[in-house]
Amino acid sequence: MNDLRQGRLDITPHYFKVDFPFYKEHLRDFLPDRIIDVHTHSGNNPGRQPGDPEPTFWPTWVNMGCGMPVPNLLDAYLKMFPGKEVFPVCFPSTNRENVNERNAYIASELKPYGNSFWGLLWTLPEWSRDELIERVEGAGFSGIKSYLSMVQNVPEEDITIFDYFPHHHLKAAEERGWVVMLHIPRRERLADPVNTAQLIEISETYPKIKLIVAHIGRSYCPRYGIEGIPPLRDYENLLFDFSANTNQLVMELLINKVGPKRILYGSDMPITAMRAKRICEGDEYVNYVRHADWEDNRTRRNVQEEETYTFFLYEQILAFKKAAVACDLTRTDIEDIFFNNAYRLLTG
Repeated sequence: MNDLRQGRLDITPHYFKVDFPFYKEHLRDFLPDRIIDVHTHSGNNPGRQPGDPEPTFWPTWVNMGCGMPVPNLLDAYLKMFPGKEVFPVCFPSTNRENVNERNAYIASELKPYGNSFWGLLWTLPEWSRDELIERVEGAGFSGIKSYLSMVQNVPEEDITIFDYFPHHHLKAAEERGWVVMLHIPRRERLADPVNTAQLIEISETYPKIKLIVAHIGRSYCPRYGIEGIPPLRDYENLLFDFSANTNQLVMELLINKVGPKRILYGSDMPITAMRAKRICEGDEYVNYVRHADWEDNRTRRNVQEEETYTFFLYEQILAFKKAAVACDLTRTDIEDIFFNNAYRLLTG
């Protein structure tokens, strides 16, 4: 992971031994020629500096807080998806203190790369409607993204969607045709009744909103999807990306309940460029990560097996492929999920 910790993806012997053969065998013929990745992080984050505290969350261990600049992200796609054109939707990884700098970086790349990618503005909930509109449209962003860590003075377990996506932000997004990328809060994830009620409220209050529920509502293990997806089946303006999700059962449920027109491909790159597998133990996910040099309750190693691991992103797409086959999706459905749905959403 030394390359990811320097904001790039290198070609290594493991790539030729494991990654590229896996791609040829399992993914190349399944994927369409054009792909829009609606969920990527890019930035100029310098990474962990001397004196900084150790990371407290496993994704930060993967890249040590170092951002992957847009040119390096596009280069990574060339290596991971040879023969395909991949167009990312990018937003930064940031904290409150650096949000302006990180947004400015994404904005600076929008013009040079033209139609190669889209950008989402990372927002703070205290911004007024006018300030939000100026920040989004003044820099050419296509929508907004936020996170529960942007909320101040509320215990994490009590944070709700409206704490970081207040109504005046959602109303502006609906009126101006922006995409809203939503990472839901709370320990029960998509199964949380507060989240369910607020998602339904958003759908009914803002009928033209373009809202993407990221990671299938963080349903990385089955119960969250089993309980959380069915109540949302009829709310057609609620879309779902399956970024960083490898659970085939949840993906099958999503396909069967909401249908392929409301599903979008997202990756959560560059985190998913780690080589890893995921399992569920009850309601909790555990990642087996190749060459992990940290310990936490989400990370394990299997030294005897890990030299066979490929990109976590490949495992994600393979899980979706298996779900697609089980649900008899057509080639048109696959093209919609990996390109057309996002293209219509982003371009109107």
